[in-house]
Amino acid sequence: MTTIEELIAANAISRLQVEMHPREQELRLLYGTPDFISWLAEVAKGAEPQHRLGEATIAEQVDDLFNTFLSGRPLIYMKQFRSIRAEKNAVWELKTPDVRIFGWFLKKDCFVGVFGNWTNVVKDHDLYRGYRIAIRRLRRELGVDENLCVQGITPGDVLSL
Repeated sequence: MTTIEELIAANAISRLQVEMHPREQELRLLYGTPDFISWLAEVAKGAEPQHRLGEATIAEQVDDLFNTFLSGRPLIYMKQFRSIRAEKNAVWELKTPDVRIFGWFLKKDCFVGVFGNWTNVVKDHDLYRGYRIAIRRLRRELGVDENLCVQGITPGDVLSL
């Protein structure tokens, strides 16, 4: 049985520290794999999709999504997050107009980002299945079993509402 501490010690995941808005505190937890954190670094440097849909920059969209998530404010199901497929040990997606972040919930209110990509690339190339399979494979390789993967597929299973 693998623990969160063992995943951190093995550098499989790292806790993401996000500057919170004034008067807010972290009520949820956010982790990322090394590749996901590298992708976030590119976003922070100003990476943008070829055609942006949202008015805010990509970095602003991700920052707002992470602040909403971490602060415990409600996320809108299907607009800001959803399960990719209704299945045990589901893979989940956090969403902005221009970004898709794929990962899983270690436990309620605790998300691990594994892949980030532009919305138009994900949709144009129908990458959902590939990301789902890659995340399931990664979890097997890391020894993540049911103790570190929320079994439910409804919003209330993964987030305190």
